[in-house]
Amino acid sequence: MKTPRDLVSWVRGHPLVPGGRRARTAGMVLLALLAVGSGTAVTVDRIQALPAGAVFRVGDTTLTEQQLGDRVTLLKAMYFVRQPADPAGLDTFRRDSAKAVAVSQVLENVAKSRNIVIADKTANDELTAGLEKQFPQGRDAFMAKMAAVGVTERAIVDEIKRQLANNQLFDQVTKDVPAPTDQELAQAYEQHRAEMAVPEKRHLRNMVFRTEEQAKQARGQLDGGTDFAALAKQVSLDDTTRDKGGELGTVPREPLEPAYANAAFTAAPNSVFGPVRTPQGWNVGQVLEVTPAVPLALDQIKPQLQAWLFRERKVDAFNRWLAEQIRAAHVRYSDAYRPADPDAAPPGAPVGAPK
Repeated sequence: MKTPRDLVSWVRGHPLVPGGRRARTAGMVLLALLAVGSGTAVTVDRIQALPAGAVFRVGDTTLTEQQLGDRVTLLKAMYFVRQPADPAGLDTFRRDSAKAVAVSQVLENVAKSRNIVIADKTANDELTAGLEKQFPQGRDAFMAKMAAVGVTERAIVDEIKRQLANNQLFDQVTKDVPAPTDQELAQAYEQHRAEMAVPEKRHLRNMVFRTEEQAKQARGQLDGGTDFAALAKQVSLDDTTRDKGGELGTVPREPLEPAYANAAFTAAPNSVFGPVRTPQGWNVGQVLEVTPAVPLALDQIKPQLQAWLFRERKVDAFNRWLAEQIRAAHVRYSDAYRPADPDAAPPGAPVGAPK
């Protein structure tokens, strides 16, 4: 089970009227994490029979280092996975990537054994739906961006087919899981009553810089009385907010980068904060207004709470089933790619679990 914080974050992010299946799968396809096998255990049979350049063997499939590299390139491009630069972090990343792709292969083999087949058209429709929501520049621009980093359209469609097959596996495995009772919902609510609230929101402005020194200079100007919106229009690198004076709108903490959220949600109203480093650059922000959190009664949050508990129950059932499949597959890794904890599960829900 997840922590109370995870529960509350999930409940807050889901509207009372749930989205349809297309919204769920399309969103999952473009936002899935690299840990394809999250919540599973992998039994490893270390042998010397793998050929040179091999990463692992699952059944009749042997994955080479080149193939793993291509898959990781695809996942980094589609899901914004970041590769560590330090040697120790890079070694862990390489081993975890091998484990993730191995579990993905196990799932693919099980899907085939159950005659789960995803048509190219279905995958293309899901890709188009996801891009309409998350990449307004359009499909051609997205494909050009992928091609620039060595990812083909065929590879993208195949990845989406794997994810959609996992959706069907999840639905098949968990179809008989019982829904939580009213008593269980009431108990969960009482356990986390203090956290059940519409989250605090803050009206923010922001500007982005290439270097910390540039951000510090802007902060100095703001501290000296320069108008934030006027300065943002002149110097911010963020072309999506620059012309609006750095306007981010009124937002909760959860969607923000952690470091930025910590700074923004500890700053006083009508104050400036930063510089704060995020993947986009060095940021200087301003808090214009604070909307306090509002407690929610059980009746107000019951549909989301029920959905969350039902999801967790299904994820637990699926993970137990998947662990059995992986043990039966006898995944074999080469020493250079053997995970440090092959029998431990990384945190999170498996691909195929409803978001």
